[in-house]
Amino acid sequence: MNTLLLPSQEEIETPLNNRLALHIVKEAIQKGVKEFCLSPAARNAPLVYALASLSQIKIYYWPEERSAAFFALGRIKATGRPVAVVTTSGTAAGELLPAAMEAYYTGLPLLLITADRPRRYRGSGAPQSAEQVGLYTYYAHYMQDLEGNDLCQLDKWSCEGPAHLNVCFEEPKDSDCQKIQADNNFPRTTFSSPVKTEDRRHWNAFEEFLAKVHCPLVVVGALHPSQIERTVSFLLALQAPVYAEGISGLREDPRLAHLRVTVIDRIWSLAETHGYPIDGILRIGGVPTARLWRDLEDKAGAIHVCSVSELPFSGLSWAETLYTPLNPFFEWAIQRIKKPEGDYLPWLQADRAAQQFLQQLFHEEPLAEQSLIHGLSTLIPVGSKVYLGNSLPIREWDQAAIWEPKQYKMAANRGVNGIDGQLATFLGYSTSEQDNWAIIGDLTALYDMAAPWISSQMPDVCANVVVINNGGGQIFARMFAHEAFRNSHQLEFKPLADFWKWRYEKWTRIPNQPSPSKGGRLIELLPDQAATDRFFKKMKSLW
Repeated sequence: MNTLLLPSQEEIETPLNNRLALHIVKEAIQKGVKEFCLSPAARNAPLVYALASLSQIKIYYWPEERSAAFFALGRIKATGRPVAVVTTSGTAAGELLPAAMEAYYTGLPLLLITADRPRRYRGSGAPQSAEQVGLYTYYAHYMQDLEGNDLCQLDKWSCEGPAHLNVCFEEPKDSDCQKIQADNNFPRTTFSSPVKTEDRRHWNAFEEFLAKVHCPLVVVGALHPSQIERTVSFLLALQAPVYAEGISGLREDPRLAHLRVTVIDRIWSLAETHGYPIDGILRIGGVPTARLWRDLEDKAGAIHVCSVSELPFSGLSWAETLYTPLNPFFEWAIQRIKKPEGDYLPWLQADRAAQQFLQQLFHEEPLAEQSLIHGLSTLIPVGSKVYLGNSLPIREWDQAAIWEPKQYKMAANRGVNGIDGQLATFLGYSTSEQDNWAIIGDLTALYDMAAPWISSQMPDVCANVVVINNGGGQIFARMFAHEAFRNSHQLEFKPLADFWKWRYEKWTRIPNQPSPSKGGRLIELLPDQAATDRFFKKMKSLW
């Protein structure tokens, strides 16, 4: 039950809507929120005025809630702080669900603030009256339904995932809302990421894993930058083969070059053929996106899996996770390491030969999709942010990007998300300190056409969006025979760039030098389908 917020005499004279709005905004800021993604409408008018009266916060204005919520995810990735998205009532609140799901599975502190009509309207079917309490159910770590003098208690939110504040307002009046004036001098807290409690009861599962496994492979998924150095130290001590995804931040790390596995296709047979039958997978970080991980579903009982992650998700239907802070775990585990018994050097030599074959294919088929991704990775400037917008660009980057360390800052939405909201998340992730590059598919771009709305509010950000236009969902073409899966089209993307007043370029091959850009730029990348087919055919000959 909510505790009553006892108002002062001055507050008693303030309209109830105004008091509630100011209280909620104050609590959010004291929790560490400095940025709000706001979709203004009549029902959330008290919040609109309350936020506008504050001078030390950043507000991004959106006419569309779904993109606003995904943009907020990008801002969380960029700042490391909680970000709020504020909506009106009704279906507007429902538009936040996809981003809430992604935030839940990636542990991002997304604060959902939804305006609502008073509680007495519930179940009535009155206009803009929806059942918003519990709307995000499983995907909100913390939820409060607030009305009148109810006390907002965000101090109970762990910030390890989304929170939902449902705020019931009486019919807002502009004359009342214009009286809102926030106190800019209230205390602000310094946000720090939540400290996860060490629970060592299950750490011995790591030792049990090492005792069972003779030929382990380490797979590294998404990591927080603060975890990279300890992870590298652990991997160097373990001395087992490592496959690091691009979004781990370790893919090109030269310190791991002697342990690096670069070719994921047919990895099981290639390793076994060269005397290293993989019998265990040690996963570190986020759930991997590689085909290798999905293959494990059919290997229950035949392959041992030990997942070590700060998120409580195994990524498999039959495995468990050591849900623990990584850095203290590594300090403990590095003293208990047992190095692999199997000889993996012949496999890694075969992997190097396969990588050389791939490099040759990039030269033989320069217009193939994979070759264009390879060329793009050589073109993007050192130190850029690179956002991989859905599963196909992620897999193609991991397969084809160069191996030289260019200090890219990599990101993706890979908790549960597909193609929804990718462009908005990228724009939220982008900052003015460096170049920002997104690589997304054509259907992904079409799904999120409203996202560039925000670019006029980010004039100093250089955002390069590379749209791989291969005429539909080609990732499904190699999975299902039915044409419906591809959503084939003959669309071009110049009208979209023109609509948002972005610079437009069409590339059929990668230029030798990056052209300077400011603001938004849409690059339509057109692979040659015949060359791509030949590339796949030649790749298969390798196996």
